[in-house]
Amino acid sequence: MKKFLPVLFLIFLCPTINAQLLKRLGDRAKQKMEQKAGEKVDKSIDDATDGKSKTKTDEGEVKEKTDGNETKVKTESKGEGIKSFSKYDFVPGEKIVYAEDFAQDAIGEFPLKWNTNGTGEVVTIEGQPGKWLKMTSDTKYQTPFSNKLPENYTVEFDLLLNFKASMRVPDMEFVVYNNTSKTTYPPGLRLFIAPQAGNYGSGTEQNSIDRFRIVTYDNKGERFLESKDQMIGELYNNKSKPVHVALWVQKERARVWINQVKIYDLPKALPPDVALNSFMMETGSYGSSSENYDYYLSNLKVAVALPDTRSKLITEGKWSTTGILFDVNSDKIKPISYGVLKEIATTLKENPDVKVKIIGHTDSDGDEAKNLDLSKRRAASVRIVLTTEFGIDGSRFETDGLGETKPVSDNNTPEGKANNRRVEFVKI
Repeated sequence: MKKFLPVLFLIFLCPTINAQLLKRLGDRAKQKMEQKAGEKVDKSIDDATDGKSKTKTDEGEVKEKTDGNETKVKTESKGEGIKSFSKYDFVPGEKIVYAEDFAQDAIGEFPLKWNTNGTGEVVTIEGQPGKWLKMTSDTKYQTPFSNKLPENYTVEFDLLLNFKASMRVPDMEFVVYNNTSKTTYPPGLRLFIAPQAGNYGSGTEQNSIDRFRIVTYDNKGERFLESKDQMIGELYNNKSKPVHVALWVQKERARVWINQVKIYDLPKALPPDVALNSFMMETGSYGSSSENYDYYLSNLKVAVALPDTRSKLITEGKWSTTGILFDVNSDKIKPISYGVLKEIATTLKENPDVKVKIIGHTDSDGDEAKNLDLSKRRAASVRIVLTTEFGIDGSRFETDGLGETKPVSDNNTPEGKANNRRVEFVKI
C-alpha cells in the first residue's frame, strides 16, 4: 500500500493534473466508440450497396439476403476436431444387431442381462456422458449376445482406464468366440490389451505404452495365429479421455483401429471354418490391490456389415447409416464419424451430377418436438462438414429432419434405438 501513497498524494495535490488526465481518458474512450460505430456503419453501407445483408444461423451457416430472398453462401464447420481422424477409414456395419450403453441399468448394480464370475457395477464418470461398466481384475464379463455372427461384421466399444500414478495395470482381453465350445481356448479371436509404464513403475510418458496383440484359435482350441505386438500410448496416456476400439471382420480377415490408428490388417487372421456367436471381456490378475486401477467399458455395438454399402446411393437411390455419431443431445459430429463421411464424400465426388437430401432421424427418447429440431440440426451439420471438410458443393444438398416419426426398429430395445438414430442420404 505504501508504494501507492506518492501517486495518490500527487493526484489530490494537483487537481488540475487530475482533471486533465480524466479528460484524456474520456476522449480516448469516446474516439474508440466512434471508431467501432463507424466500422459498423461502413459495413452496413457496403452491404446495402451490394443489396445484401448477412445473418448467421444456429447451424453455423452464413446467409445472404438479396431483395428479401435468402441464399446460403458460406458454411462454418461444427465438426471441431474431426480432422484428427483423417486417417480413420473404418466404416461401421449397416444394421446394428447388439448395442449396450447400460442406460437401462441401475447405478451401483451389475448389468441385469450380463453374467460374470466376479463382480462389477454400472457407474457414471465425471465429465463423461452416459453410464459405464466398471470392471475389476481377474474377472470375466459375458454379454447376453448369443447369435451366429455373419461373415462380415463390425464391433465397436469405448474403453477408459484410470489408475494411480506409477502403477502397473493388468491386461484386458476382448474376446469374440463360440460359447458352445468345450475347449480350454474356444475358437475365436482375442484382442489382448496391456497398458503399462516402462519398467512397471517409472510412470514417465515416454515409456508409457499400450501393448496390443491378436491371438486366434481354431475349432480344436489350438492356436491359429499370434500377431506381432503393436505399441502405442493411447489408453495409458489418456486417463480422462475414452479410447474408441473398432474391429472389422470379413470372413478370415480382421482389422483393428484404436482411435484413428489402424493397428492391424490381417488377411488370414481367422480359420475359414469357425462359427462365432458371442463376446466377453476378461481382465487379468497381477497380484496387487484392485483399488490401484479401474477399467470402464461402454457404447458396445455390433453391426452386420454389407459390402460397399455406399454404392446403394447410386444403384438404389438411398443409403442409411448409423455410423455418423453426435454428442448427446447435440448436433456436433464426433470425430470417429470421419470414415463414414469420407465414404459418402468419395461417392459424391465420383458422381458429380448426383444431388442428395440429407435426412436426420432420432430415437423416441425425450420430447418429440425437440427430437424433430435436433434431427434437422444434425442433418445440417452433416451438410456443413461435407461442404467444408470434403469440398463438396453445398448446392448439391438439401437437408431435413424427421425426428422420431420414422423408426426402422423397436424403440424399446437398445439395438432398436441405435438403429433409429441414423442419417439418410436420398438421391434427388
